[in-house]
Amino acid sequence: MPSLYKKNTTLDERKLKSQKLKEIYPNRIPVIVEMAQSSSNYTSFIEQKHKVKYLVPNEIAMGQFVKILRDKMKIHESKALFFFIHNKLFPMSCPMSTLYDEYKDEDGFLYIEFCEESTFG
Repeated sequence: MPSLYKKNTTLDERKLKSQKLKEIYPNRIPVIVEMAQSSSNYTSFIEQKHKVKYLVPNEIAMGQFVKILRDKMKIHESKALFFFIHNKLFPMSCPMSTLYDEYKDEDGFLYIEFCEESTFG
């Protein structure tokens, strides 16, 4: 399913935003993080209006970014989060700059989708 951010923002607006961010913050990656729309908790999550746009330092690993997201979203440790880029899982040791270089969208953002699963019933 297409990203809600993509649905609500035109391609030209997204390109302009990502270019501007890259100019102002050359050592950061513009990232859009959204919960998978097929997730059962999708509606309640959207109602919380969590932040979807992030500027991520080039040098951090996916695992470090996941830790930041968990803290910001106040996700309980009993919930397992699975992060996908183009429907693929990636090692937590993978640098964000590598993921950006290989998987950034035509608009200049890296789109990360996640789903949440209860690990302890």
